[in-house]
Amino acid sequence: MAAAATRCRTPSPIRTVAASDGLGGTGGSSAITKSGIGTLSFSGANTYTGATTINAGTLRGAAANTFSATSATTINTGGTLDLGLLAQTINIVSLSGGTLANGALTGAVTSSGGTLNSLGGGMTLTVNSGATNVTGTNTFTGATTVNSGLLSVNGTSTASAVTVNAGGTLGGNGTVGNTTINGGTLAPGNSIGTLTVQGNLVLTAASSYMVEVSPSAADRTNVTGVATFGGATVKASFAAGAYVAKQYTILNAAGGIGTSTFGSIVNTNLPGGFASSLSYDANNAYLNLVLSFGPPPGTGLNNNQRNIADPIVNFFNSNGGIPLAFGGLTPAGLTQISGETATGSQQTTFNAMNQFMGVMTDPFIDGRGDGVSAGSSAGASAYASPDKPRSGAARDAHAMFTKAPVMADPFAQRWSVWAAGYGGSQTTDGNTTLGSNNTTSRIAGTAVGADYRISPNTLAGFALAGGGTNFSVVNGGSGRSDMFQAGAFIRHNAGAAYLSGALAYGWQDITTNRTVTVAGIDQLRAQFNANAFSGRVEGGYRFVSPWMGGVGITPYAAGQFTTFDLPAYAEQAVTGVNTFALAYASKSVTDTRSELGLRSDKSYAMADGIFTLRGRLAWAHDFNPGRNIGATFQTLPGASFVVGGAAQASDSALVTASVETKWLNGWSAAAAFEGEFSDVTTSYAGKGVVRYSW
Repeated sequence: MAAAATRCRTPSPIRTVAASDGLGGTGGSSAITKSGIGTLSFSGANTYTGATTINAGTLRGAAANTFSATSATTINTGGTLDLGLLAQTINIVSLSGGTLANGALTGAVTSSGGTLNSLGGGMTLTVNSGATNVTGTNTFTGATTVNSGLLSVNGTSTASAVTVNAGGTLGGNGTVGNTTINGGTLAPGNSIGTLTVQGNLVLTAASSYMVEVSPSAADRTNVTGVATFGGATVKASFAAGAYVAKQYTILNAAGGIGTSTFGSIVNTNLPGGFASSLSYDANNAYLNLVLSFGPPPGTGLNNNQRNIADPIVNFFNSNGGIPLAFGGLTPAGLTQISGETATGSQQTTFNAMNQFMGVMTDPFIDGRGDGVSAGSSAGASAYASPDKPRSGAARDAHAMFTKAPVMADPFAQRWSVWAAGYGGSQTTDGNTTLGSNNTTSRIAGTAVGADYRISPNTLAGFALAGGGTNFSVVNGGSGRSDMFQAGAFIRHNAGAAYLSGALAYGWQDITTNRTVTVAGIDQLRAQFNANAFSGRVEGGYRFVSPWMGGVGITPYAAGQFTTFDLPAYAEQAVTGVNTFALAYASKSVTDTRSELGLRSDKSYAMADGIFTLRGRLAWAHDFNPGRNIGATFQTLPGASFVVGGAAQASDSALVTASVETKWLNGWSAAAAFEGEFSDVTTSYAGKGVVRYSW
């Protein structure tokens, strides 16, 4: 063939052109360019020295050694050099986006990207740029060198020793032979997958081992021989997901790893709240994640935050995985998911039972403080006015209530019925060390009752009440309840002394709501019924103080308990998901309180009745001021903790101021203000009572 360039366009189907056709000359400097679709087959012995370029379609060898060994061959994108399952010799092959496949090749292949499939012979492979994909079963024995770009082995190529220099990367899900990472990167898998080294693996200190991590898996290399890590750097890249595991096996070497270790670890997109580390055994290298809630520098987790963080960490360590949302928790996030809102129902219930007890058993509501035979002398001194002349009406009223004791008629005004409204608000400060937040509760109720004098000095009564409560915890949530209360009391007077006792029951239908914004917006709600029981014993002695203008003074002592029985209950997501929903353990909490104080009263005669001012100042001591509850994350079975709410002070001051008017026709009305104050608590309450006696 004369020195000339031959351009072959081969339409489909296949067209075979032999040397005798004038396309396969045995000499000269001809150049061949394959640019059409379809297949062109060589079957003669070609020795031309010009370039062979395959731009499109397939150039196939139909006979062994049909290609010119001295022709520099370039395979561009869209082109294929098919060796025809035969032995071929081409000194220089440049793969530039195309495909080299099917046969035993002797020569040097240089790649800037493309595909090699099912190749044998003594060929060498050098990857200088781009992405080169190796598929099928490859048996070529020449060396494979990656200087730059990516060599992705997704078939087998076990007879060729692989060297990856700086700038180059070896990856894929297939099998390679002995491999040395000499400053380059080993990145097993395509995305996440496993690469097998059939032989030994050596990494140098300047090398990198790249691992992609998903919530459930990670890249891995399996080595049939010995693996030597040489202090290479592990580069871990974490994919987004809803779950993360504690430990991933990133390399296994059947022949062992000796004492070699990787150097540092560099993370990309490591989930918040996690720290990574590497560990080893005789045959494996592991990537470990540690759940670590790191507070800002110079600070630490408070008790509540630590109580929550520890079981989350323990769950992760024990179970080997956890929903990713838990890893991203900050200290503020730990507080938000704590469920402290649930503690608000406790103090609200104690307040509600205290107020109901106060309405039902108030010892100085008119008619309770005096026996039929004994009370009028005290009453006389209470409103006596020795230094000022009285009007006629006042003298009549005075006479009505200071006449001789009714010893012969123990049934006078034996019955009385009453109705009352009561309510109040209490705020309790949180504690920074505990991690509790300010809590506010509000109560409103209406009560009705009746008193019956069963003897001249003994009075019994009962009361029924209905109402509602609501409570809120700063940064936590809120709750409300509908309530029913019932109780009974008995009081006995012995001269100026008295002793009373009472029992009460409370039922509530409680709803709690809290919003968690740690990972989205989750509104969590719980609904349950709870019971409360309360009892009180009080005793005192009343005397009149002439040096204080005839004011009645009653030192008293009292003891009271309230037991709140909480059932086991669980939250559900109203909106969002249940990731942070809690299941609360059943609990019976009892607060016992003692009171020591003084009650005072001063009465004034009116034209048609008696007007009385009363007061109280007392010291109260609570023996169980703590407010806490146990909970478990529903998505982390066994991850249980105790969260503490705003605790009451052990000691507090009680104050009361009230006014009452009793008319001669048997009606009376009273109003009272009550306060409770301590270094953490401010409580204001009030009640109004209307009573009729006959």
